[in-house]
Amino acid sequence: TTKGDNRVWAYDTATSQIDLSYDDSLVSNPPLTGVDNIMGAGSGDLYVAEDGGNLEICIIAREGTVAPFLRVDGQSSSEITGPAFNPAGNRLYFSSQRGTTGSSSGGITYEVTGPFRA
Repeated sequence: TTKGDNRVWAYDTATSQIDLSYDDSLVSNPPLTGVDNIMGAGSGDLYVAEDGGNLEICIIAREGTVAPFLRVDGQSSSEITGPAFNPAGNRLYFSSQRGTTGSSSGGITYEVTGPFRA
């Protein structure tokens, strides 16, 4: 990701090319702002955590659709970090860096169970 311009890039190992997957300046009412942490799923989907914004993890589907996947409410002084799947791909983990308290010691880690797209 390039956070300053809210772009998400994907590297294609087969072609050795870097392609633009998302650019918030190309859509009206962008669903994803403050792009930060990213995780690729086995399905080809990209999960992007926002730094600020609506405290969402958005999905960029392999066919290019961008949509919110989940939102954390009540933690406006925090940001979502570290999305990762377990090896089986049926559990998603992520953290809210400062949780509900806004304190650096108030972080919360979440587990979301699937199934997710294969």
